[in-house]
Amino acid sequence: MAEHLRILGVGDAKSRHFARWATRLAERGHEVHIASGRVNPREGELDGLHVHQFLDLDPLLRVPLVRRFRMAPALAGLARRLRPDVVHSHYLLPYGYWTARAGLEPLVVSPWGKDAIVDAWQASEAEERARVAIAPDRARAYVVNSQALEDAAVRLGADRTKFHRIFWHARIDGYSPDHADRGRWRALGWPDDAVVCLSLRNFRPYSNLDVVLRAFAKAREEVPELRLFSSAGGGWTRTEFDRLASELGLEPYMAVQDVPAAELPSVTASADLAVTLADVDSSPASLLETMASGVPLVVGLAPSMDEWIQQGEGGELVDRHDADAVAAGMVRLAREPELRRRYGERNLREVHARFGDPTGQLEQVYREVVGR
Repeated sequence: MAEHLRILGVGDAKSRHFARWATRLAERGHEVHIASGRVNPREGELDGLHVHQFLDLDPLLRVPLVRRFRMAPALAGLARRLRPDVVHSHYLLPYGYWTARAGLEPLVVSPWGKDAIVDAWQASEAEERARVAIAPDRARAYVVNSQALEDAAVRLGADRTKFHRIFWHARIDGYSPDHADRGRWRALGWPDDAVVCLSLRNFRPYSNLDVVLRAFAKAREEVPELRLFSSAGGGWTRTEFDRLASELGLEPYMAVQDVPAAELPSVTASADLAVTLADVDSSPASLLETMASGVPLVVGLAPSMDEWIQQGEGGELVDRHDADAVAAGMVRLAREPELRRRYGERNLREVHARFGDPTGQLEQVYREVVGR
């Protein structure tokens, strides 16, 4: 078998995580093709990849009532033309479902998090489609990034002996405490003694950003030097977020910026603490990047989060819907610089000890799959 592989990934090319998976492999010399219904508009993120948009595969995919019947044949036709060494489907619904229906092989499957832990169980039809996407009779391997995600996939029918834990969705090599630059907070007009709390999540209902705002308001009553910086880059609850911030009188003490990827390491390392309260996730990249930046955390208890942060081990673990508990965690970290230092150093050690070489691990999985 040749050293380099021809790999076909089926997923959402608008996702930075999917693009990150693909570029990892392309940088190692593999020929990486991605099939997607959407394309990431951020310049340069798909460089070096072969992109196949669904609408270009079959003209009938432009017809809404016909699309559902033509997607699997269109993907099958693409695979016949490309003859990939391995196919990797990302996310169960709809991409994994379509890949499974197309019968593409040899197949590696990656549920991502919310798709397997929550979405698959919302309705009987969703569960049926998710079980097809898991492809228990054909998938040669599963790649996941948390125990919680593995357990959810097994409940859908996946074979536990085929799982590999790989943190392919994050790139912590660019993150370090050395990138801290407090000048960026002064540029916002914040005082030199500001204690900056970084909010990691985008504007979505399950991110519980309303709880973050209410907790921050309570925490500022005890620690007036607290400031909140949100690096949210998208989502559909921004209007509600801004309205609540205004109602609570928080606007002078916070900032929201869609931070370019190149600046995220500096923004993250410059924070004094970070908060994440998402209802569901699977070892989120933002969490691992924050740990690699040596930053302590206030974390809402949710699937997979306690695999990285435990109470007193790297952060404060709280009820993600309890604004009082979240505020107490913020206040404790804001008031105790030594505690922040200990938590941050622990997080830095922990994430580097467990992260490994995701690209090399992916390559090993693919070579095992192709060799069977």
